[in-house]
Amino acid sequence: MIESGAMIVRNPRVEYRKLAERGGAVLLNLDTASYHGLNETGSVIWQTVGEGKTVGDVVPEVASFFEDAPPTLSDEVRAFIQDLVERDLLRVDHASSTPEGEALGSSGDRRGSGRGTE
Repeated sequence: MIESGAMIVRNPRVEYRKLAERGGAVLLNLDTASYHGLNETGSVIWQTVGEGKTVGDVVPEVASFFEDAPPTLSDEVRAFIQDLVERDLLRVDHASSTPEGEALGSSGDRRGSGRGTE
């Protein structure tokens, strides 16, 4: 599993397109021509990663989007990020990662509703 201090960045060869308001999205890996569908939560995770964030920063920021985030959200977000890394949609930037156990934090003020990851 990816550690909290791991810096996650988008693969620059992946295109993101939102499918509908408050809905899912699709990722296209330009190198493999593979499409990957995202549900609403997956789309929130992708947008939260932005130009790069540590996993420890992504989890609470994603949780802030949902009024009633399930207690398993942290594990689900980490597993989803791991899956996107394995598919080369996201990458771990080892040069920018912080040591495990270092104080990490982020705040987000956007709220919405929805649950689960793909």
